[in-house]
Amino acid sequence: MTTVNVGVIGYGTIGTGVVRILQKDAALLEKRSGRPIALKTVAELHPTPREGIDASRFALTDDALSVCRDPDIHIVVEVIGGVQPARQFIEEALRNGKHVITANKELMAKHGRELLVLAHEHNVNLGFEASVGGGIPIINALTSSLAGNRFARIYGILNGTTNYILTRMYNDGVDFDAVLQEAQALGYAEADPSSDVDGHDIAYKLCLLATIAFDTFFDINEIFREGIRSITARDIAVAKEFGYVIKILAVGVQRGDTDVELRVHPVMIPTRHPLASVNDAFNAVFVEGENVGESMFYGRGAGELPTASAIMGDMVEIVRTLALQRSGMASRFGGSTHRIRPMGDIESRYYLRLKVADAPGVLGAIAQAFGQQEVSIRSVKQQEGDGTAAELIIMTHAVREARMQAALTDIRALPTVDEVCSLIRVGL
Repeated sequence: MTTVNVGVIGYGTIGTGVVRILQKDAALLEKRSGRPIALKTVAELHPTPREGIDASRFALTDDALSVCRDPDIHIVVEVIGGVQPARQFIEEALRNGKHVITANKELMAKHGRELLVLAHEHNVNLGFEASVGGGIPIINALTSSLAGNRFARIYGILNGTTNYILTRMYNDGVDFDAVLQEAQALGYAEADPSSDVDGHDIAYKLCLLATIAFDTFFDINEIFREGIRSITARDIAVAKEFGYVIKILAVGVQRGDTDVELRVHPVMIPTRHPLASVNDAFNAVFVEGENVGESMFYGRGAGELPTASAIMGDMVEIVRTLALQRSGMASRFGGSTHRIRPMGDIESRYYLRLKVADAPGVLGAIAQAFGQQEVSIRSVKQQEGDGTAAELIIMTHAVREARMQAALTDIRALPTVDEVCSLIRVGL
């Protein structure tokens, strides 16, 4: 029985988790894959000792390319993140006939097509389960367990940082800035949190899920993205009054034979929906398949061992298929050419919160602006004014985004409207 040798590029949080599992669960991995799996080399520029890991059982190097070129290494795991030099390392490993496993959502979202084609050309596999949802096996579910389905919808809570922030705001009425500082202190948020709170991280993951679910390689730059910086404790409280929870969602919806909606933004979700109860740093993906119906996958979306667990899943699958000489993830999807529907053409209900003059005729002027754009008002709630200013909360019926935005432009120009405080899309 030939031993399968592994090289790991990156010895940070995720790399440590991979090494830890390879050492402590070697017998289990051998049993489930059919072959012994051994860690041969770890590449890291500035390695430090890791508690509970026996560093004498593998080689340490600062030369990642040597791992990609080592003839005795069969599988390379890339966990350094970012586009470069990770792309260089993965391409070098693939060209040298190595199977590659990565947790790199940004790289896969931006250059996954080229990398998958390269893997196919060299008859090797490129696994990226860990790039979406941490320990949630959603890519395997879509490509294998649910392969007999066409997918109508995918909704995802795909970022633990933002979900933690919104959960704290909902439970304790705390504003965004205060919770963000707390999340940074606890290590849930980076010093520069923009990738999380501005929705970039979620958009990368949605791009990958959509590529698989809708059989098309999508351009990450065409996915609409809106973060959570503008969400206030007041919005959270109003949502609660109306029976909603605010979450930032990845949304993918098939529209006819040619169009797909792909967007990332806050959504008011009814409290009865399964995604509404996904709290703190947990992730979830809700899918609707033609034959399976509705399913939801839930678990930890990040962290050392959950993400390393997903990497191990790809590793075991690759080792199982070595004897069969099967490879080429690229052949499983990307055969269609769906278009991302422009954001202005999507339809939604909307929540709108306005600060207006406490004077007669204000609501009539706003209603007229909506009427000119064929925006139908579902409900209006006015907080009691102080004689100078008042708060209006408006819920609309479903309307095209372009019409809603045009109405907002007209409303902002009204002399009696002091501020458009919030606009949030409502419902799934």
